[in-house]
Amino acid sequence: MNIMKQFLLGRRLVGRSALEQSATLDDAAAAALAESLAESMARHDWQTPRAADDLDLSLLSFLVLETAHRYYVQAEKALKACQSDEGRRLYPVAMLPERLADLAATLRFYDEAPAMAPSLPGNGLASLQSLTNTLFAVIGAQFPEHMAEVHAQVTRVEVAAAIRARFPRTAAHVPVYSPTHVEFMGAVDKTRCIFAPSGKYWGARDYDPARGFDANVRRFGEDLFRFMTVARKEKFKGLAFRLPASYSRSVERLAETTAILLEGLNRIDPAGSRCLDRVDDKPGWKFEWAGESMFLTAFGVCYPADHPRNPYGFDHTYFFFQPDFVLRNHPGLIDGKEEISRQRILASFRKDGMDYDNAGKEAEHARYLRPMAAGDRAVAWWDYLPSRQVIEEPLPAAV
Repeated sequence: MNIMKQFLLGRRLVGRSALEQSATLDDAAAAALAESLAESMARHDWQTPRAADDLDLSLLSFLVLETAHRYYVQAEKALKACQSDEGRRLYPVAMLPERLADLAATLRFYDEAPAMAPSLPGNGLASLQSLTNTLFAVIGAQFPEHMAEVHAQVTRVEVAAAIRARFPRTAAHVPVYSPTHVEFMGAVDKTRCIFAPSGKYWGARDYDPARGFDANVRRFGEDLFRFMTVARKEKFKGLAFRLPASYSRSVERLAETTAILLEGLNRIDPAGSRCLDRVDDKPGWKFEWAGESMFLTAFGVCYPADHPRNPYGFDHTYFFFQPDFVLRNHPGLIDGKEEISRQRILASFRKDGMDYDNAGKEAEHARYLRPMAAGDRAVAWWDYLPSRQVIEEPLPAAV
């Protein structure tokens, strides 16, 4: 098996195995493991050959693959050459401590979950995309015997036991392991959208009925800000927010939910945007949050199974947020290919009897929701904004 396939398959295997063995990491635990391994390398000579089942080496591979799983890291072509003579020179053991320190720094930055601010925080840190590929390349270049059986080594019980004992996860919510994410990915697997399967997604914390709607919106705002911070560097495509099915029992109810959700987010927008003051049925409007524009897709139980916005059999309401800085950089939407891509997506849905129609829905925000029938007029969710509801004065009492 070539090393790129080992990376991609290992990413999936370690995620499933870690979940089954209660050995999943969060960013804090992963950073601590990276720092521990760097210290181990300082104490011991990693230049000498190591057994294929060496525990520290297995923990290193586990760290790389489990982090890659949580962040949807893709295999880079550079992995192809790492086991050549040139690759062994380019990826020496000596670079491991520094790259592990870099990995820990990026994980610590994400773990701090920066407080909402008028704009997304920037940094000069390396991405987990590049760091995990580099670390896997060093393992492949310098420890070929271990790499030959890396999948068996990272999923063995001794590794899981060491993780549970020394680097336990403390975060209650890890997006890729969340119920929202797991269920949403089931829908992604079923969708007819030709681009969906290749996307990188996270799930927000579940709606908590005990908190009330406003409190849940504020908590989602925190998740959205963290997601956008990560998405810019790691090229994520979207964040899913799951609510009870009652919020989409009818198209009208889903429109109302959309309006109060966006109004709630706008109220706590750290950039202070008043974008909802300007929304109407004209093209060109964008929902803005934390200084960034984005697209929203709503899925509801009101839609039948053959409707493109049905949540694919799951009894929940879903909102899927996609910042423009990732959506508009999708290869299928740049260089004049957007309309062609849209037609390809429409054809894929139509082939399975799930038509939709953009006639009369030229405004992008008119596509946040879909009407029940493809040719029906756009659902004007903005008419349900709390600020636009007419409060009738009570009639004077009869005298």
